[in-house]
Amino acid sequence: MYRFLIVPALLLSISVPALAGDRDFDLGSASRIASTPVTTSLPVRIDGCYSDGRAAHGLTLVHHALNVTNTGSRPIAALRFTFTFYDAFNEIASVHTNIADVKLAPGASARAINLSEWSQDSPPTRITCAVNAVRYNDGSIVKAKAR
Repeated sequence: MYRFLIVPALLLSISVPALAGDRDFDLGSASRIASTPVTTSLPVRIDGCYSDGRAAHGLTLVHHALNVTNTGSRPIAALRFTFTFYDAFNEIASVHTNIADVKLAPGASARAINLSEWSQDSPPTRITCAVNAVRYNDGSIVKAKAR
């Protein structure tokens, strides 16, 4: 579990070389981004969806953390998440898909499933997160029904 916590924390503390000159610039302090779980037809509940971002000079780093629970009767081997980023006009700015290899027995929960992404545009004003596919221990895959 600690490897999920350390890597994003290290990423959030880096300096990035400036494009012009030999100076470094600091990405600054993290700002919380409103994040909302979206309910799907899959037997997984998102108990918490947390995001923050750091930005400077047109470069944005967004960090995610999720808490999930297997509400089904079969053990889970991996989850695929979709993060939808919204801009200041409440329009979809981008959609990101991430896969987490997470072992979840029926009724079990996992905390702080961390995912990080870079973005070249302005920070999102809000993010929605959803589980869109489940891979079970037997290798079978179930996808969320289209809305």
